[in-house]
Amino acid sequence: MLRDAISRLFGRMGGSRAPSIPFDQAKALARHGDLATRRAIAGDPETAPELLFFLARDRAPEVRAAVAAHKRTPRQADLLLALDEQPEIRTLIAEKIASQSHELNPHDAAQLWQLTVQVLEALARDDLPRVRQLVAETARGIPAAPSRLMTELGRDRTHTVAVPALGFVGKIEDADLVEIVEQAPHEDVIGAVARRPAIGPSVADAVVAHGSPPSVAILLANQQATVAPATLDRVVDRAAPVEIWHEPLVGRPHLSDSAAVRLASFVADRLLHVLQSRPDLDPETNAAIEIIIHEREAAPGTTPVAMVSAEIDDNHAVTRARKLHAGGLLNEDAVMEALDGDRDFLIAALSLRSKLPPAVVAKILASHSAKGMTALCWKAGFTMRLSLQLQLRVAHLPPKARLIAAGGGMFPLSAAELEWQIEFFRSLVPAGV
Repeated sequence: MLRDAISRLFGRMGGSRAPSIPFDQAKALARHGDLATRRAIAGDPETAPELLFFLARDRAPEVRAAVAAHKRTPRQADLLLALDEQPEIRTLIAEKIASQSHELNPHDAAQLWQLTVQVLEALARDDLPRVRQLVAETARGIPAAPSRLMTELGRDRTHTVAVPALGFVGKIEDADLVEIVEQAPHEDVIGAVARRPAIGPSVADAVVAHGSPPSVAILLANQQATVAPATLDRVVDRAAPVEIWHEPLVGRPHLSDSAAVRLASFVADRLLHVLQSRPDLDPETNAAIEIIIHEREAAPGTTPVAMVSAEIDDNHAVTRARKLHAGGLLNEDAVMEALDGDRDFLIAALSLRSKLPPAVVAKILASHSAKGMTALCWKAGFTMRLSLQLQLRVAHLPPKARLIAAGGGMFPLSAAELEWQIEFFRSLVPAGV
């Protein structure tokens, strides 16, 4: 019998309290010709689910509206009302489902869960954005909600629907997310995609290509997003005037060496210290960053954009030194060519080769110390030939003050003495300079 079947399936949805009037009497009243009587039965908080199912087909919208709002209405009736011709009734169903979101559970009886999904799918196709929005907000926190449902809601042309749908805790395929970004009706939709966990490089690339600076900032701050090195490099190339990108860029994993050096050219001092502390940067990159710091301190009036342009310029001393070093061409002859005037290149080259901060290299060169210059050449892997040229052409030392090679062109000081010189000049430079 219908009553028994519905009771078995839905009886627990609204509790097990007895109806306020006997079932047979209530059933008779539900067929009553008087609208007020039927509406009263539909609104009674203790009306049995099977009667509410019957009243869901009532010809009067007022009765159906009362059934739609009723907490004990069975899901089968909710599905009927989700397709009702009256938008107010469909909205009531959406609002009720939303209010019961904490009770929706895929571990319920299979038929009950399937009916719940059918109700959500019917509401997701509604003409009213408010109804679709309620579905998106309700289903976003249910991992077992159908991915196809949330994907379609994520494609919605109304951003107040798409944004909560894209907060879905379950899976949405990267290919679908890329299309959503490319066709996004509103910037908030792109931001919602950028915020999703575990998005792949194709999605990140789409966000960078189509998103505004705030959306890209959301992506950069999303540590679970996979951003390809090439994409990250493109962001860094555009980042100097976009301050909201600086902090998340400094903290991004898998930052390339060249990107780290470019960031050092324009980020604020507090972020520069964070960048320096990254454990994944190699010594050569750290040395290059030190060079940028040295140049920034030497030209305090230089604007970030000008510094970036200079760093990217192929003719800039730091860029030339880094390129030669990367190509294995930063040899003794290349350094020799800089002795007669290209001091910035000389400091950069010796810093990269010795892995010493540029401030320490500059301090050694300015000291005119024969032992200091000899130790610097040793630390950089060069020979006494370069040490003698530094003493002659940079320090202009007289013959008696020069330190010459030992037999066979060997260094005239022991390794311990040379290391002591290096540590001595380190001690003359304040920490962090």
